Amino acid sequence: MYKNRVKVSLETLSRSHKGARYMITNRVIGGSFIFGDVEKQKFLDLIFEGMKRHSYRLVDYVLMDNHYHCIIEIDQIEELSRDEVLRRWNLTQRTKEPRLPTGEEFESFNKKIHDISFVVGNFEQRFVQWYNKKMRRNGSLFNRFDSVIIEDGRALAFIMAYITMNPVRAGLVTDPAEYHWSGYTYRLANGKLDPHDESLVVSLYNSLNLPQQILKLPVKRQLSLLWKYFRLRLLRCSPKESRYKKYPHDIAHTLGEKIDKEGGVIDIDNARHFMLKVRFATKGIAIGSELFVENVLSSCGRVLGYKREHHANDSHIWDQVHTLKKHRKLYA
Repeated sequence: MYKNRVKVSLETLSRSHKGARYMITNRVIGGSFIFGDVEKQKFLDLIFEGMKRHSYRLVDYVLMDNHYHCIIEIDQIEELSRDEVLRRWNLTQRTKEPRLPTGEEFESFNKKIHDISFVVGNFEQRFVQWYNKKMRRNGSLFNRFDSVIIEDGRALAFIMAYITMNPVRAGLVTDPAEYHWSGYTYRLANGKLDPHDESLVVSLYNSLNLPQQILKLPVKRQLSLLWKYFRLRLLRCSPKESRYKKYPHDIAHTLGEKIDKEGGVIDIDNARHFMLKVRFATKGIAIGSELFVENVLSSCGRVLGYKREHHANDSHIWDQVHTLKKHRKLYA
């Protein structure tokens, strides 16, 4: 019953918030470390391949040895023309001579390729099929994935920082730029993740305090400045004020300040580990401003099964960022 309710909740969120961005998190069953370099590359290839057939974009990602995080943006269903939907329909057909869909098939297919549950389930399932064949095994590989809808702007910026710092929290590297399997490193090496990456300049403009003239610059220069400011100003872990007195406030330095002081590497202390390992980042259901979370609650609260009155919860860690699901312990 609970699993069915969760599935309905995900589908309702995706239908109610077309054009939204979602943080997707999933772990390998039993926490097994099955993701080597070959597996990570295959998983990433399948995500990018799925973008050609379905209607989503990969905004950011990090692939770890036993789990992954990614941010996926779902297009509004009205954005794709009928011809484009038909082109993607043909890509999914396995016959040599693809046929035209009926009206009912067209509508069903168009809804599926705009559904977060379907697109994530598709690339996960294809990876499991590939992995099982390679390892001569059967059965499931992943748990049920967590999906958190993210508001544009400040919330998106903090979630991207959370994803980027995952390898640092795991103790694999001291600088996120050293970890190959992340969107952050990919961008540093290639300039951008996909042709739609320039939209992030507008999305993160205020959160990163980007220069006012940046929108007038060529796209390549915009992206270069975006990732520079992301690196130097975004990756801070605690707000100026917090109700949790046991965690010191003087650790709220920018990544740039840490680099300047420590000669090009980062050493994350225990307090920063706690500040970044917040459960609401993957279990919050909706993350953003108080108004954004309240709007999600009003449209989806009933189907989420809430019987008591709920409100947006201040994270107390990420400045002006709220979450729908309240956690008694923000630190894990």
